[in-house]
Amino acid sequence: MTPASSRSGWRAALIGVSRYVDPEFPDIPAALNNVTDLARLLTAATGSALAEHQCNVLTDPEHNTQVGKAVAAAAREAGDVLLVYFAGHGVVDRRGRLYLALSGTSRDEPEWSSVPFTTLRDELASSPARARVLILDCCFSGRAFEAMGTSSSLVDGQIDIQGTYTIASSARNEPSVAPAGHRHTAFTAALLSTATHTGLTLDQLYRKVDHALHRDGYPRPQRRTVNIAGELRLFTPPALRSAPGDNATITPMRDQLTTADDNADALFEDGRRFADQDDLPQAESSWRQAAAQGHTGAMNNLANLLDAQGLAREAHEWYRQAAERGNVIAMGNLASLLHQMKRVSDAELWWRRAAESGNTDAMYNLALLLDKSRHLGEALTWYQRAAEADHPDAMHNLAIRLRYRGQLPEATIWWQRAGHRKAQRASEKLHGPVSRRQSR
Repeated sequence: MTPASSRSGWRAALIGVSRYVDPEFPDIPAALNNVTDLARLLTAATGSALAEHQCNVLTDPEHNTQVGKAVAAAAREAGDVLLVYFAGHGVVDRRGRLYLALSGTSRDEPEWSSVPFTTLRDELASSPARARVLILDCCFSGRAFEAMGTSSSLVDGQIDIQGTYTIASSARNEPSVAPAGHRHTAFTAALLSTATHTGLTLDQLYRKVDHALHRDGYPRPQRRTVNIAGELRLFTPPALRSAPGDNATITPMRDQLTTADDNADALFEDGRRFADQDDLPQAESSWRQAAAQGHTGAMNNLANLLDAQGLAREAHEWYRQAAERGNVIAMGNLASLLHQMKRVSDAELWWRRAAESGNTDAMYNLALLLDKSRHLGEALTWYQRAAEADHPDAMHNLAIRLRYRGQLPEATIWWQRAGHRKAQRASEKLHGPVSRRQSR
């Protein structure tokens, strides 16, 4: 890795949007902490050791011109490495195109009030940087890969932007997660935790972040690399850098970290392997050991086994422990179990927490619960969010309720997206709750 003194060609543009005017976009206080702490790591002597003028931080921009100036300046000045990071809401228009929402963005008109991802893509393509790193921490950020694969006036004829390494916090049809009360969003928390104390390559960094999010029940990130070595070390303490003159893609360093978490992870994977082989007693044994060490994915899977055996009380305890530690899947499973136990108010609480953390089944079940209790306005909001995340039952129910409200064109669109070939009738029935238990 090049030493700090020769990093004059490095530039970073960090954008965090925490406040929104449109009530359809809840505020994300963690986004401000994300960019603040990421900038601190990039400019720290034990991080990337960039000078402050090389790291441009933009918080709560209201207009796309503000983002354009920040990214364009970084892209123009970067000769070696360009890093662009965005934390905030992602919004998708009716044609499925991704936009990055700003403080002044209107959800109904993202085309005129936000940053089209294609514009950001074109700016990256125009940079003279040898390596471009794009990190998106927003809902539906996986759609960036589709935009990367289309041509534009600046990338005429190219399938992808050469020399770009992209990490997206979620898949194309998934929301990202900002756990209530946490300092950072789930994805960036894992990124900062992984990067702070190691000199990992981009590939190693991605794998560890993916593993941490998967373990804790959060949406898994996505990665795409185009003609850029995954051995680039973005966050590297000085002691791990090579001598001046080395290029930015050296042989990856073996990760020798051995922790209690690694042991719990190994037990968790053993349990999954035994479960795949239908050896449920061994799976239960492995997951019990991992759960005892605090592994929330193991707690959730163990609870699934116990619930299937009719041991609802013990299953409830393990679901609750995992849910209280932030495992989103366990929150949804706990809510479903509580609903079956006729503890409706408790079920609503956990479905709401899981829904706010991005669990689409929870969004749907919460909407159905609100619908049946005659809170139709809020029910429609959650049906809509689940439907936009490709939940077919939510699309079905949303279409019925929109027709009930006289919104026939919108109802027809969602009815067809739900997979129905015959025209919707006034007598259609709502689909019931999703009761499947999700595993990790």
